[in-house]
Amino acid sequence: MTTAGARPMGVTPGGDYTAVIEVAREPDGSFQWTNLNIAAGTKVGPGILRPAPFPSLTGGFAATAWGSVNRRVYYANADGAVGELATDGNGWTYQNFTSGEGTPAAAWNSPLANSGMRSGTMALSYVDETGQLIIMKFSGDWTWGANPKLPQVPERSPLTAMQNGRGRFVYYFDSGNHITEVEEQGVAGKLTDLTTYASLPAASPISGLSAVGWGTDRRRVYYADRQDNLIEVVGFGDDGGWKWQNLCKLSVSQPKDGSPLAAAVGPETLAGVALWNEASEPLWASWDGGWCSRQIHTTVAANSSVASVVDSDGHPWVSYVDKDNHLSLWRGPEADWQWWDLTADLRLPAAAKVATQGPLALVHTERGPRVYYLTDEPEF
Repeated sequence: MTTAGARPMGVTPGGDYTAVIEVAREPDGSFQWTNLNIAAGTKVGPGILRPAPFPSLTGGFAATAWGSVNRRVYYANADGAVGELATDGNGWTYQNFTSGEGTPAAAWNSPLANSGMRSGTMALSYVDETGQLIIMKFSGDWTWGANPKLPQVPERSPLTAMQNGRGRFVYYFDSGNHITEVEEQGVAGKLTDLTTYASLPAASPISGLSAVGWGTDRRRVYYADRQDNLIEVVGFGDDGGWKWQNLCKLSVSQPKDGSPLAAAVGPETLAGVALWNEASEPLWASWDGGWCSRQIHTTVAANSSVASVVDSDGHPWVSYVDKDNHLSLWRGPEADWQWWDLTADLRLPAAAKVATQGPLALVHTERGPRVYYLTDEPEF
C-alpha cells in the first residue's frame, strides 16, 4: 500500500519533508510499501493529515518485530524527541517518549539501538545532548534511566544492543576508543571495558560496531581493528569469560575501512555479519561450522549503512543502498540467492543521502522481511 494522495499538514504540493518508509515482502513473494508518517497520522480534513512527527536525517534509526504482525520503529524528530511507530496489525500509531515519558531529548546525531523483543521485554538506547547513555526498558510498560558514572558516548561512536537469557546489553566506543559493555542491572548498570578486560586489538577510529546474543548467555561483538581486520569478541558469561579472534585469518574477506557492520542470529545460533569489502561491495560473512564470505555483486553508496536479519528457515537477508541510491535487498545463501532493486521495482521514494548513524533497519516477521529507510523525497 503506497500513500500517494495524502498531503501532510503544512506541506505544500511539491514540498519536501522527511518520512519513514516500510517495504514489506508478503508470503506470496510480492512487495508493498507504506509511508509510516502518513499511516500513523491523524485526519484533520479532506485529503489532509497531521502526520506523525518527521524524522531527523542526522539521527539514528532502529526497528524490531515479533510474531506475524507486530512491528516497532524508533527515531528522533528534528527537536530530538524520541518516538515509536507501532503496529499490531491494525493500522499504525505514534507515541512521543520525550513528552509522554519524560525522557531526555536525543543528541542531534545520536544513534539508536534496540535489543529486540524477548519474552515480552526489550530495551531502547540512545545518547542525550550531554553525551549520556539513556536506556529505556520495556516490560509491559516503559521505564527509563541513566547512570552518570558511565563513560560518555562520543559523537562518532555507534551504538549496538542485544538481549539473551541473562539480560540486556548495550555496546559503544568510549573516548579512548575502548569497547564499553553496559549490562542492564537496575538504574546503575554493570560496566565492563571489554578492550582492557579481553586484551582486544585497538579499534579503528572509524570502526563499525555490532553485537548479537542468544541462548542463556551467548554474546558476540564485532568491530574492525586498525589494520582493518574483522574482530569477533566471544563472551560465554561470567564463568566462561571472553576471548577474541581475527576473522580475516579464518577466510573472511578484509572489510573496507569504516565499513558498517550488522550481525544476525538464527534460531539460537550465530548466522553471520554483513559488511563492505575493500571494493565497496556488500559481503555476508557467515558461520556454518567454519567462517566463509559470500560476496553480493554490486557496489554500495558511499554513505550507506547496512542491515541484516535471518529468517526462521535460516536464510540471511541483507539490505543496503547501492551506488545509484537505490534501496536493495539480498537473500542468501549463495547456492539459492535472490536480489531485488526495490527502488526500481516498486518506484520507491528515493533514499535520503544523509546517512550518519544508520538510516536502515531490517526485521523478519512470520509473514516475511520488512525493510525500513528514511526519505526526503516522499510522495503525497
